Amino acid sequence: MADSRRLLPWMLELSANLPALVRSYGPGAPIDPRVREEIILAVAEVNGCRYCAWIHGSWREFLGEGSHDDVALALLTHARACAEAGRPLPLDDLASVLPAAALRAVRATVAQVGLASFVGTTFDRLLARASGRARGDAVAFTRDAVTVAAALPIAVPMFATAAAMRLVTRAAPAMPKIDVPDGDEANLLVHLLATAAPVYLSNAVVRLATLGLPRPIAIGVRSGRTAATIRVGRGLLAIENGIGRDAVVVVEGEVEALLQTATGSIVRELGGIRLRPS
Repeated sequence: MADSRRLLPWMLELSANLPALVRSYGPGAPIDPRVREEIILAVAEVNGCRYCAWIHGSWREFLGEGSHDDVALALLTHARACAEAGRPLPLDDLASVLPAAALRAVRATVAQVGLASFVGTTFDRLLARASGRARGDAVAFTRDAVTVAAALPIAVPMFATAAAMRLVTRAAPAMPKIDVPDGDEANLLVHLLATAAPVYLSNAVVRLATLGLPRPIAIGVRSGRTAATIRVGRGLLAIENGIGRDAVVVVEGEVEALLQTATGSIVRELGGIRLRPS
């Protein structure tokens, strides 16, 4: 529970990596936010924190499913091991495959949910004592009450945000079947876009804003000498070869960014993309 001996390792770890935690919730996060939520849920499950599970379960549904590659699975294994050990564990095994910024973000995320889940289980203990289902002296009761009260300014906005995410997720249209040219007629860029589209549209707000458009819009995509057009709106998604005459904007960039997205990379490095009017 939330006592100083058990909390101190997590507090020190979070303090040492606090900038990385802030970055992980902002644009250009070092790791995919969906993988971040999977990590949080893994720790919450081990620690038995139903509040963290509800909040971040809502967040995961809002963002969509995360990566399931070997690195992501290794991170989930690491997160569970930290929770079971009750302290941060080294990430040396992944230092060769993840950049330093991503490693710091993972460490900060595990420490964050380590602290949050202890507060959540402390709240459950406080409820049990208040209802008479558990025993405890006045000092222990007061200590738990102070711990929970200190966390309320953060917990209340988190619950409100999670509730809003659940509403948006329910309002967003489902991912439609992607319409592409038959057989071998589709070029490589069309195939990459068709694979990457579910990743980009996994976010409930993005689906609501694009698939919910009253009229389909055309977006051109060009990479080197290869081009394609995405048509999205009214619950439909179609991808065709070349730049359509009705394209309202053309996205230009290297194909590596799409490859990274299509393969489900957990590291966010989507630079090198620029827009120009059609």
